[in-house]
Formats: sequence, C-alpha cells, structure tokens
Amino acid sequence: MSFLALGLAACNATPTQHSASTTVSPPSAPAVQTPCPEPVTAIFGVRVNPVGAGFAGDLIHCLSVTGEATINDRLMEWPPQNRQLVAADSRSVVELEGSSADDSSTVVVFDLASGGRRSLGTLSQLGIGDPGPLGGVLSPDGTQLAIGGGHKLLLVQVQSAAVQTLATVAGDRWLMPLRWTTAGILATKVGYEGMGDFGLVKVDPASGTISVLNQGPNNQLAISPSGRFFATTAHVDLGDGPTVRYPWQNAIDLTGPDGTATRIITEKNHWFTPLDVSDDGLVLFASDSQTDPVAADMGIYVAKGGHPTQQLSSSFSGEWGPARFLDASRVLVSHLKGGTGASETSVDLELYRLCVDTAAACDISGTRTTAMVLTGTWPTVVTSIVVLPAAA
Repeated sequence: MSFLALGLAACNATPTQHSASTTVSPPSAPAVQTPCPEPVTAIFGVRVNPVGAGFAGDLIHCLSVTGEATINDRLMEWPPQNRQLVAADSRSVVELEGSSADDSSTVVVFDLASGGRRSLGTLSQLGIGDPGPLGGVLSPDGTQLAIGGGHKLLLVQVQSAAVQTLATVAGDRWLMPLRWTTAGILATKVGYEGMGDFGLVKVDPASGTISVLNQGPNNQLAISPSGRFFATTAHVDLGDGPTVRYPWQNAIDLTGPDGTATRIITEKNHWFTPLDVSDDGLVLFASDSQTDPVAADMGIYVAKGGHPTQQLSSSFSGEWGPARFLDASRVLVSHLKGGTGASETSVDLELYRLCVDTAAACDISGTRTTAMVLTGTWPTVVTSIVVLPAAA
C-alpha cells in the first residue's frame, strides 16, 4: 500500500519528490526502539521540522492497537538524512532515503520483525533517472514492489532486488501506483510534481498490460483497499468566494463497483478532502475552508449509504488529516495542535470511535485515545498512514 497525494489528483499526503534538494543536519536523535510490537496495526510517517532546525524528513513509526484502545507506538527510525515512507505491509517498510531526493537516493527495505535494513539499490540503479513524483505499493504477499517514477512502472523483487520495467507512459506523464489488488495494480497518470490527473488505470502485474478505467480527472482520489470503491472531489458552480490556488472542491462523489457515481455532499465555500474509503463504501472525509474562517459544520465526517454525519469539529483550517479507517467503527486521525504555520505546537495521532448509524451529527471527541504527540513547528505533520489488512 502506498499513500500519495497528487495535488488535486490523488490521495492525501505529499508525494515523494524525485528532484534535487538540500537538507540540514537534524538535532540529536531520540532513542529508536526496534523491532515493532506485535501485532502491527499501522505504519505512519511524520515529516519533522523541529524547533530551531530546517531539517525535514520522515520519522517512521509502527503502531499496535489491541483491544478497544490499547496503543503501543514505537519509533522505528529517526532520519539521519532525508527519508520518505514509500510503502508498507505487515512484514516490511519501504523507504526512500538520501541526502537529496535525486537519482542517487536509495530505496531501502526495513524488516519489522528483526529491525534489519537492506538496500534495493539507488533510483538510478533501478532505472529511474528523470525527476518527478515517486510512489510504490507492495504485492499482497510482500514479495514484490511496484514503484512508479520516471515515466514508468517498475517491478522489483524484494528479496533479490531484481528489477524489470512493467509498463511505460508518455514522457510528460508519471504512473503512480495506489493499490495492488487481486484485479491488478491500480495507478493514476499524473503530471510533473504529481499535479493534475489524466486517468485511472489498471496494470497487469504479470504482463504489464494497461487497462484504462477512466479518463479522469480524479481529483483528490481515495481508493478502498480492494479497489471496489473510490471517492473524488469536484467543483460545482455555487458562487463560491475567492480561491487561494484551485477552484473550490465543494463536492464529493463515491463511485462503486458498477461504475455508478453517487454525490455524497455539495456545499458552497467548503473544501472537501476524501481521507479514506472502506470496501463497504464508507467515506471518511474532511470539510474545511480555503479562505474563510472555519464554520461550525467543518471538521471530520463519515458517510454511510451516501449520508454524511459530522464526527469532529474544526477550530482552524487544516486542523485534521491524514486519517484512515482502523475498522468499520474506529479511525486513526492526524491532529494539528495550536494552529497552522507559526501557531503550530505539535502534531498528534489519535484514535477515535465513530458514530456511524445516526442521522444527526455526533461529537466523538470524548472517545479519543492519543497514540503519539510530536512537538514541533510547521510543517511538522503526519505525511501518511498505512493501516495493515490484519487490522481491518
């Protein structure tokens, strides 16, 4: 599984960028504890910008949730260099690391059981040379990594590091794998820097055959684990106010297995972001502002059967997300504290019990269990959350 955000194109976190950059040495690292506690429920990355340092890289955490809300959070790796979480399953975590995200950056596999690390090779050695977005997903059995970058989709054997080119696209497009399902590898075609969407495709992992599922655009795409459902956003002309960069994404559509799209919500001057979709068609999403102060009806929502109900309220724009379903009744949610920008004091990862079967809005803040608190200034943010299948 991978977690990519492709601007208006795909999921919910910033994509790994394969381009030249500079980093600043981090402050003294906290103690790292390995291996992960069992059972591993989720893997998540936190982009770090500690007070007084310009360093940015992903802290990689593993999380075990047992019973109703017993949580064991373990810091697996502190980034000595720029490091991004690419993919994860119950056996291993795939990371991209290096002093800069260029073709000398290395794809590394971290073993959850032993804490051991090994390299699959640099991007150049794997055949990725052009700058642009980068993403990956692991096969259901964990033996293969599909990695997208440099106008192609590569298939890497996790044990031997043997690599083959599975599929290619035009030089102004990148294939970003999102889910590896029984039907094939679901990927979106995007432009440079992950911006724009040019359709959703399915790639056969045996032959590399590309089947077009739709022509897009799939704005802010979120796909269920099996690929049965996916949610996207759209702009409906409601006379919304000024925009910061993009037209208001003031509507959410859910597309089911038969290809039929259902409008979940539409509201003027609201920016909706799908955060996760379950294989039962539950949609977890955020309602936020783009230029206006937040309204009372902004925050975290869950939609069941096409009916959205508010679960958490916002006190400032950008307070919530990313987030993932832990199961049908619980969610893991990233929560900024203090405010955005210079007002941020920390980012927390929190577990909540949903209030799904009701027609009225709920306040689930009283069900909160905090899994992690990381003090830092903007942008200290959770970049991605991978909930492992065993936990769903």
